[in-house]
Amino acid sequence: MKFDWQFNHLGMMVTDRDNILNHYQNIGLGVSVGPQPLMPYIDGEGEITFFKEIDGEPISHKYKTGGAHNFKDGQSQIGNCQLEVYPMKPGPGMFISRYLEEKGDGINHIAFNSNDIEKDTKHFLDLGCELVFNVTTNGKTVENYIDTRLHGDLMISLRPPADNWENSWRKNNESHPLVNNWKFLGLGICVNDLEAASNYYSHLGYKKLNEKNYRDDWKISSQEFSIGHILFELIEADDGSIYSDSLEQRGEGVAEIIFTVSDLMKEIDQLKRKGTQTLLISDDKKMASIASGKNGNILTRLVEEE
Repeated sequence: MKFDWQFNHLGMMVTDRDNILNHYQNIGLGVSVGPQPLMPYIDGEGEITFFKEIDGEPISHKYKTGGAHNFKDGQSQIGNCQLEVYPMKPGPGMFISRYLEEKGDGINHIAFNSNDIEKDTKHFLDLGCELVFNVTTNGKTVENYIDTRLHGDLMISLRPPADNWENSWRKNNESHPLVNNWKFLGLGICVNDLEAASNYYSHLGYKKLNEKNYRDDWKISSQEFSIGHILFELIEADDGSIYSDSLEQRGEGVAEIIFTVSDLMKEIDQLKRKGTQTLLISDDKKMASIASGKNGNILTRLVEEE
């Protein structure tokens, strides 16, 4: 099945929103651009349905749409990537709170704009995935979360196509003078069993881009997939890899966000002036991993454009 999706945002769940936003801005990574207008102000009846616990009974809340919204999230603009930073309290309750209790801060979902949410959602449900969050306005889905966490601990969120107001808001953020010109490429996802994870991603309909590959300088085995024009690199780390601590301490999940840049060494020099450490540079000087994970638990990889 072909997924002609457009990337919307990455969702990072945190206990302290402002701490994360300040961290990314201070190290020269992202610029805080305020909360995201989640959806247009359409008058009517809205309904939010979510599972308090993943395996529990759903809770439904109906409300009137339109008017002022009280946004809790913040946004860090990293190149053309919108990072949603959403604060929650860890502990029992909504699945996001459980994520924070078990893993701490981190990226738990990636959101896309779909031309046919119902059709695309049905594809995943037919394959055994579950719908764990759904928002409707006047009976039409405007956002959902699909549980694709079996390997890699990452959910997919779908939204309808962005309209003019959202595109204008996004364009305004990207044009901020402090926002870098990095281009979002994808995610590095740590897994315990690369073969099992690869089979799962193939089962879900992700496009397989290569065969299993081993990088001696990175001490990893990996395999690449894509969906919605975004790269998903599944990573099985050897002892001593920069990813081994993440896998040991936090388990499977997103360990790295990946961007392309026009001049890698220039970007490294600029980050160095901010006091940001480079953990590893590839032998050919075309790829580097940046130590951005002190807050948020996510590294950043830069790849020089060919």
